[in-house]
Amino acid sequence: MALGKKYTDESENEITTPEEFKEMIEELFLLNGVLNIGDFIPWLEFLDLQGYIKRMKSLMKKLDRFYEHVLGEHEARGRLLKDNYVAKDMVDVLLQLAEDPNLEVKFERDQIKALIQG
Repeated sequence: MALGKKYTDESENEITTPEEFKEMIEELFLLNGVLNIGDFIPWLEFLDLQGYIKRMKSLMKKLDRFYEHVLGEHEARGRLLKDNYVAKDMVDVLLQLAEDPNLEVKFERDQIKALIQG
């Protein structure tokens, strides 16, 4: 489990409700599978005839805000526990890798969000 159950269970999650989270994931799956006319007829792409590009941009703003909140929570927990910090989920592991100075390829925040989503 990448994020843990706290984002899908009823709790005091102030960033999104489980219903909103479910809707965002359903919209993500829908938009990943649609056929956009602009992909097949490039000179019509700027018109966004089906409205998919607008929906994708709106969804990505919501997801980015959500992922920033998740990363912020995990970083705060890591700073609070310091020496007693134990990774509980994939986000914790990715944040630990991002802080590792010995890695050949440095993880950036956007890459961590992509891996969480993927």
